[in-house]
Amino acid sequence: MHPHPPSIIPRPADIDIDILREMYRSGGVTVAGVDPRLKANRIAERLKVSRARVDSRLKEWTRYGLLQRFDVWPNPALFGLIGFTADLRLTDRFQKDEVIDRIGLVDGAVGGIDLAGDWISAQFVVPNEAEARRRTELLRGLAGIAEVGAPILWARLDPTRGLTPLDLRIVRVLREYPTQPLSTIARHVGVSTRTITTRYGQLVDDLAVWFVPVLDFRALAQPVVSVNVNLSETANHELVSRSFRKAFPQSLEFVRTGFGPILPDRVAVFFALCPSAARVEELEGFLRGLPGVDSVEAMLMIRIFSFPGTFDRLVPAGRPRSG
Repeated sequence: MHPHPPSIIPRPADIDIDILREMYRSGGVTVAGVDPRLKANRIAERLKVSRARVDSRLKEWTRYGLLQRFDVWPNPALFGLIGFTADLRLTDRFQKDEVIDRIGLVDGAVGGIDLAGDWISAQFVVPNEAEARRRTELLRGLAGIAEVGAPILWARLDPTRGLTPLDLRIVRVLREYPTQPLSTIARHVGVSTRTITTRYGQLVDDLAVWFVPVLDFRALAQPVVSVNVNLSETANHELVSRSFRKAFPQSLEFVRTGFGPILPDRVAVFFALCPSAARVEELEGFLRGLPGVDSVEAMLMIRIFSFPGTFDRLVPAGRPRSG
């Protein structure tokens, strides 16, 4: 069952991108790193605005469907798995929902990004690089897929410790109630709130649990653009990043934090809320005109989708390391 397009948020605010940046602990987009329980007053304090304003924006995100939910992923390395991304070109973009359903049936599928036009970016977890190549071949055989790019492997982030049986119970409950108060989580797990508070902090700080926001950008009147920038020299990265943020302040950069897609050093990736659809080409042209930029590829993002079945099966069946 596919989500209906959300309502358009009537009053987009400059603060939205700032709130999202604060929710990412690294200050930029990562596969993991969002903490949905960051208190509104903490975000407000860092942004030097009122808590009421932050609360209002977060409620609008949910009310109008921009924030669909959080999908809770255990760190794949805890189960001996690595991640990879595959870019897929469809034979018919108007059959995209059906193709996404088929992708979800591939073993290890966990989510992806729906892009305007013929492309989808899909994400998987697998035991090793050889299996990533094999899954890519399976994707080439799916009906509705015209082209599959080479798998983009994710850097492996080895956890500092394994998951205990109690940790696994907590992860299961978090997956079902990702934004509920910790007191509610404690009640479902069957332990004290103090125990949950301690364990939850450890799971998040150790990056053993990842909170992935499932966003539907159709709730925004302004287009959200993903931009891949190929640099002539790695040293040009900071200048390009600084210039882009100044020209398009409603933007975030994908940051390398030891996990997530392994990108070439000369590639920078930005996500920007463009002032209007008519200015997307202006955004791309601005980047192309910067010194040190070889090429630019801009793509409109429609929504993030997830396949919860892989981790639903993995967590109950997983045998944690002793810890």
